[in-house]
Amino acid sequence: MKKFMSILLSAALAASVLAACGSGDSAGDTSAASSTETSGAESPQSAADSQASGDAASTATGEPVHIGVIQYTQHASLDEAYEGFLAGLEEAGYVEGENLTVDFQNASGDTSTAQSICDTFKNSGVDLVLAIATPAAQSAVNTFSDTDVPVLFTAVTDAVEAQLVDSNEAPGKNVTGTVDMPVIADQIQVIKDILPDAANLGILYTSSEANSEIQAKEAQAAAEALGFNVTVATASNTNEIQQTITSVVGNVDAIYIPSDNGFASAMGTVNNIAVENQLPVFCAVEAMIQEGGIATTAINYYELGRQTANQAVRIFNGESASVIPVENQEDCGLVVNQSFAESVGVTIPEDILSQAVTVY
Repeated sequence: MKKFMSILLSAALAASVLAACGSGDSAGDTSAASSTETSGAESPQSAADSQASGDAASTATGEPVHIGVIQYTQHASLDEAYEGFLAGLEEAGYVEGENLTVDFQNASGDTSTAQSICDTFKNSGVDLVLAIATPAAQSAVNTFSDTDVPVLFTAVTDAVEAQLVDSNEAPGKNVTGTVDMPVIADQIQVIKDILPDAANLGILYTSSEANSEIQAKEAQAAAEALGFNVTVATASNTNEIQQTITSVVGNVDAIYIPSDNGFASAMGTVNNIAVENQLPVFCAVEAMIQEGGIATTAINYYELGRQTANQAVRIFNGESASVIPVENQEDCGLVVNQSFAESVGVTIPEDILSQAVTVY
């Protein structure tokens, strides 16, 4: 599979990044799964890439592809992104146990573990790395910056701010992927629509996650523009999450949690405190809403993973990651957890329920 790196095309495919959810803006985180190395699936070629596909036709029919996958922590959104990635590869003809080997590793929310995993991937000679979530992507990019191994990322909030790429339109490094930056102003508007009399909003996130800080700042600006008094509270790690939530109880009418790996992995704790104190919770991610939030406009992480698989196939077919634009999802749907809303004393207006694409 190392052969495909020697035939990377030099033609830049300058294209606009897919629009962010609901807007026209450019794209603005379990252990072990590994399989045997046998071959067999047909080459995934497209008419649009016929020349590149022809040059790299041996990719899907010759030597197996070896991918190292590093997921920063375990929670539903990141799991879904990984599942979607594998499904997308299979749709393109790359099947584990036939022409695809996947070494999946979970860093359990620890950056030093993430670095160690990436070092292991580097020594094992993987053909491509998939990094799921911003901290994992940063470790992968740092580790493989002096190699010709392409790095893909998914479930990253802001690839430019995280210094993964030079720009979303032209990454400039042997790195590309998909981002999960929602239109946060829309998510804050959902809070106002459901709780029109709410005056005080708490914004909670993990201070060590750069992706969360970016979203929190945007959420604060959007909330203040809608007239909310904002209280920001942070946890430095998952051990402080309970204390962080408790610190705002009685001082806010609702809380908003961005796409934050620490809080996402502790939604059981969030749920318990919210119900006990009748505190409405709104989150940025569907999986978090499902576990203990009221509503949001959400990205589908399974589909985001499938998008990332399409980028992987383009790389296998000869394109350089450096010229494949970073992508986001075009559409976000309203997701509502009516059951949780009722458990914290909130009645969701019928006109909002009627707009929801998913109701739990």
